Amino acid sequence: MTFDEAILPKELQMMKAFLPFLPASMQKMLAIYIKWTELQKTIEYFNRNAPVQQSPDMGNLMKCMKGLLPPEEQSQIEQFADMFENMDMYREMFEGFSSAFPSEQKE
Repeated sequence: MTFDEAILPKELQMMKAFLPFLPASMQKMLAIYIKWTELQKTIEYFNRNAPVQQSPDMGNLMKCMKGLLPPEEQSQIEQFADMFENMDMYREMFEGFSSAFPSEQKE
């Protein structure tokens, strides 16, 4: 879920989508209204909820970004997400393997 989806009512999201189809004379005023309302909703959100940081997992970050990109770039992001997931799996495997065979210490 994006930040906009979390804080903005569906009606405001629909207005944003509808904006380019309005007469040019109305677009500026509605765009300002939308941005003003977004600012108000953002302030309200942070007054009610403490900020929470997601874990800095690159695979999850790539998946979140995927939906914001055009289709031709989405496949590249998927490849990066898969690569980070495989790297994490390899790291966990290696750490498990290393702990199973502790190195001998010389006395």
